[in-house]
Amino acid sequence: MAKPRPLSEIPDEELMLELQAGREEAFNEIVNRYKDYSVRFCYRFVRDFELSEDISQEGFIRLYKYRDKYQITAKFITLLSKILMNLCLDEFRKRKSYSTLELDAMPEGGMDKLNAHNLLSDDSSPDPEQEYYTKELGGKIKQILNTLSPRYRTVLILRQFHGYSYKEIAEIMGASLNEVKIWIHRARNQLKQKFNSQLKAV
Repeated sequence: MAKPRPLSEIPDEELMLELQAGREEAFNEIVNRYKDYSVRFCYRFVRDFELSEDISQEGFIRLYKYRDKYQITAKFITLLSKILMNLCLDEFRKRKSYSTLELDAMPEGGMDKLNAHNLLSDDSSPDPEQEYYTKELGGKIKQILNTLSPRYRTVLILRQFHGYSYKEIAEIMGASLNEVKIWIHRARNQLKQKFNSQLKAV
């Protein structure tokens, strides 16, 4: 009888299939791989470490319950992120406030790594003036982002700070690709208008 492959050598998606087939230790491997990621993901939205841990644990419970329905139609991390995102949104609805969905949710290094030009458009050729504004007006940009609707803030967080593609955002948010494109386009337009108003005030 062939010896089972070591779990450490099995890709994420195949681990889910192993779990589906009854290899329970595959789930422990998944948790070990993604427990830190899931807490960080949640924390960027809810800004509460203990709550992030709770949501992360609930996310893995839901993932386990979903095992029999799992099919390799997308990256595993996209599925996990979708589960976590829905749980975060559920938490916001409980609070009846989305004020905690703040753009402190950004890469390490904060606003210094936030390229204002890329946030406002898909063009990857920022000019020196725009780079200057990124550094000088980072706090203003963050304030403006927090004035956007929860949906628009969410798509920008997923797009700009987590690096998800439009297709992956659509899967995470349970929306169509066209809807996501429209949301990001409108979010950037609102951001640009408010950003320009802030520049005039300065």
